[in-house]
Amino acid sequence: MEYAIETENLVKVYGDKKSEVRALDGVNLKVPKGSIFGLLGPNGSGKSTLISILVGLLLPTSGSAKVLGFDVIRQSVEIRKRVGLLPEGFGLYEYMTALENLTFLGLLDDIPPNEVKKKALEVLEIVGLSDRANAKVSTFSRGMLQRLGIAQALLKDPELLIFDEPTVALDPDGAAQFRSLVQKIGKEGKTIVMSTHLLHEVGMICTHSAIIRKGKILAQGSIEELSQVVKASKGYTYEIKVIAGGAMLLEEVKSLPEVKEVTLTNNTLTVVAKNDIGSKLFALINKGKFQVESLTPKNPSWEDIYHFYQGEERGVVAQ
Repeated sequence: MEYAIETENLVKVYGDKKSEVRALDGVNLKVPKGSIFGLLGPNGSGKSTLISILVGLLLPTSGSAKVLGFDVIRQSVEIRKRVGLLPEGFGLYEYMTALENLTFLGLLDDIPPNEVKKKALEVLEIVGLSDRANAKVSTFSRGMLQRLGIAQALLKDPELLIFDEPTVALDPDGAAQFRSLVQKIGKEGKTIVMSTHLLHEVGMICTHSAIIRKGKILAQGSIEELSQVVKASKGYTYEIKVIAGGAMLLEEVKSLPEVKEVTLTNNTLTVVAKNDIGSKLFALINKGKFQVESLTPKNPSWEDIYHFYQGEERGVVAQ
């Protein structure tokens, strides 16, 4: 597997020995190319420090990191040419129009003067703001400002996009628009990294994730890998929607040795088992004694995954 980001024992220390703060404490991170990657952790967990090192704004105390194959210390200029960054609390010139802002920022990014306006109009189209190109930024809503921020990150057609707390302060409609836009960009093959503490916002769209706390990566991997570890520890859950014979099915399911817990509520049987018993449940409900509408395995929610790993420092799961 190819990786857009790789770090090895990355450490960042602030202060002196008497008042030392370890913002990053031996971070080993691998972000697969083409993934939508969620960097999840509470405020103060080291997310923004890690991003600042990856884009060359901070130097690590020790360890190493590569972004798109380039070393973050020796080749930070090459990295910045290929990475689009949307930092938390980014600023735009309110007295300028959207197009003027992007044109100015494009010139700073060394986009040729004869191409920059065309490029700015293209990215405004991508983020759905082409009709507001000549409107002053002071008239934009929070959601529109965030989309304009994504537009500036897309200006140089980067291989990798990094968004730091991108949905903070967005209303539900703005957050939904952001998610839709990220999915659209991800389908083009770009790698997207999103740092956030708002689990439900990224859980809907991420393909991979890492969970960070106090400067340490507690777990990382694909959503399937992270879910599998949680299920193996806490149990596999299934929902069976019953049309008739629910009480009888409850007793039959209880008799399976792998079952830890089973409840019947409003014609829905909820089963928690020690391991994957999907095939056994399917065979059971097909005996003909019961009328069943559906059998559905339930994956852990993002909150379940996050709190599981925050409570148990298991290190790195399968890559």
